[in-house]
Amino acid sequence: MHKITGFFISSVLALTVSMTVSCKESPTSKTPQQAQAPSETPAADALLKRVTPQFAGKVRFKLNKKATKPTISGGGSKIIITAANERECIRAYGYYLRNIAHVHFSWNGDNTSGSRFIVPTQLISVPEDLPFNYAFNYCTLSYSGAHWDKQRWERELDLLALNGFRYVLVTSGLEKVWQDFLREMDYPEEKISAFIPNPAFSAWWNMGNLEGEGGPLSQDLIDREAELGRFIVKRLGELGMEPVLQGYVGFLPHDFPQEGINGKILGQGKWCGYHRPAVLQPTAEAFPGIAALWYKHLHNVYGTAAKAYGGDLFHEGGHKGDTQLDLAAKAVQDAMQKASPDSIWLLQAWGGNPDKRLLNGCDPQHTVILALNKNLSAKSPMKFNYNNLPYVWCELANFGGNNGLYGGAEILEKLSSENTDAIGIGLISEGVETNPLYYALLYERLNNRGKINREKFLKNYAQARYGTKDENVMKALNLIMDGIYKPNGVREGCLESILCARPNLNANKASTWSNPHMYYNPEEVRQAALAMLEAGKTVGPQLVETETYCYDLADLCRQVLADKARMQLTRCKLLYEQKKAAEFRKACDEFLQTIRDTAEVLRCSRYFLLGEYLAGAENRAGTAEDKAAMSRCIKQLITTWRKDVSVLNDYAHRQYAELMQHYYLERWKAYFELCCKQLDGTASAADMGTVEKQVTTNNGEAVEYVNVKNPKLDAIDTAFSTAKIPFITKPSGDIMKVAEKILKK
Repeated sequence: MHKITGFFISSVLALTVSMTVSCKESPTSKTPQQAQAPSETPAADALLKRVTPQFAGKVRFKLNKKATKPTISGGGSKIIITAANERECIRAYGYYLRNIAHVHFSWNGDNTSGSRFIVPTQLISVPEDLPFNYAFNYCTLSYSGAHWDKQRWERELDLLALNGFRYVLVTSGLEKVWQDFLREMDYPEEKISAFIPNPAFSAWWNMGNLEGEGGPLSQDLIDREAELGRFIVKRLGELGMEPVLQGYVGFLPHDFPQEGINGKILGQGKWCGYHRPAVLQPTAEAFPGIAALWYKHLHNVYGTAAKAYGGDLFHEGGHKGDTQLDLAAKAVQDAMQKASPDSIWLLQAWGGNPDKRLLNGCDPQHTVILALNKNLSAKSPMKFNYNNLPYVWCELANFGGNNGLYGGAEILEKLSSENTDAIGIGLISEGVETNPLYYALLYERLNNRGKINREKFLKNYAQARYGTKDENVMKALNLIMDGIYKPNGVREGCLESILCARPNLNANKASTWSNPHMYYNPEEVRQAALAMLEAGKTVGPQLVETETYCYDLADLCRQVLADKARMQLTRCKLLYEQKKAAEFRKACDEFLQTIRDTAEVLRCSRYFLLGEYLAGAENRAGTAEDKAAMSRCIKQLITTWRKDVSVLNDYAHRQYAELMQHYYLERWKAYFELCCKQLDGTASAADMGTVEKQVTTNNGEAVEYVNVKNPKLDAIDTAFSTAKIPFITKPSGDIMKVAEKILKK
């Protein structure tokens, strides 16, 4: 493989994209020659029919291996997209849909209401993308991807291709790889079952943090996951993208016997209470043979070798022992190169990893660092140095899949050839399916090496997502970009809703490691919501009936209510301390009504329904038992995380309608009732439990959190994953009426 070089090369970036300024509608027609011509781009043709059937027969993809960048031109009643390969044809079509036809796709609704099939009158040169655009954190594939069935994955891959991604992490199917690998290692069958977790928890298994959570898995589910993994890998290849498979870095079950292994097996201790997999020292004499066995089964399950492999040593802690890290890196890469010559090792840079000593042993020709960056403020670093190894700048906007308006608009706008030497950009949020405006800006950056014109971007976005550039829509978008999308420092994702916090009068965040400080003016969020509501009144059904508008107005109202709850809880605390029992109860009722209002808002959009989320997870299973297990594990993950109450509690909290109504509301009701009994003398201090301020660490930084110990709350928390509650799969309610009521309060 030739040496990887940075994409920000001044001579390349000096090229200016020539855009058409005159487009017109054109009637459709079809010549016999065109109808009979065989397709040289079957994957692009098939994708077009899947995502835009209304444009089928109107687009011709043409390959020209000498083309330096794609072009779009008019050809009678059709458009002709010319590129060097099918991947570039598809990326160019994505550019056409976003910027010319104004067709919008997102995790939070699609819209074609403003779309038109336009044949350009001048040649359009599509901007060059970046050479190493990468998709997905391991966490993404559990926090969000655990409910992506085959149909959903097909859509996901289509959109990744349209948005210009090149490398995509694939973990579905590793259950079968491990099963086959450990069987050949003569590891006992019952222990293999205990080692493999449910897909909802497989992210942390693949990073070396835990074993077996949510298992054991049935053979049917293991085989289904392998089938899904093979489908993903095959489709990625058809669309011109590269799968990133799991490389071997020495993981073995924590109790794997040392006997018969020529080399040291290092116990890795525990991670958040879980046994971590052990690590066979890569410098061990046994390592090459065991690694070869891994790659044999990996490639057999997926049906192919890969050009890129993931896998991190000592992720978030662990014990290195006397491992010579530079030699360990060399051993890992030697085994990887033997299994797949010229492949690349992708290493996540997170929490002190990878150690510089390990980087010293990495081959710069075959290593790429994923630089995870949670600092999305304007002060965020844009350049990194990993011993001069090539790296990808990776946004990290979301933690745990939490819902909350958040994004780094300024950093994405400024990230260009002038201030970074990264070879690409990575979509590596822990959870996705939130903040469509932020991710649309990220996709613009993936496909634009120069400066982003915000006004032009927002107008294109509004026309595509809403079918209109109404002044109130534009006002709302600008308020978001200049306010809540403008963090002023390092944050662990969005400002979390205290409605989702473990109840106590001092609650200021839901999860242990997040930043509880408000960095934006909540009144600007309310004004954005009012502007979006006014746009619905002005534009009418053309806007109001789109699922994109429904989601965004609901999301804005959800944020307004979350901000309001903070002020309400402050008042509750003051009244409690003043021992004003009657006024306290009234204030508590108002807080509880905010939770009910939030549930009502969320019911208006299918993207805020837990029932639909669980249905997707269950679709990955075949038997009733497996479907129930998938559902149970998802509910556990987004509430307690572990089966008991721990430091991980509410880390992956979500604002879904059913959770607000049947989980968070019940917790706060129980807590406020205890507070009221305390005030009227019918509850003791012991009934209230204990509230302790504690300190933990987050990537070396001290983080304060409140540890609430209360048996009644514990019972609510731990019962939810198996509780029988009514789940919703279809939205209900008129978002205009609900928003009007909410915003008038």
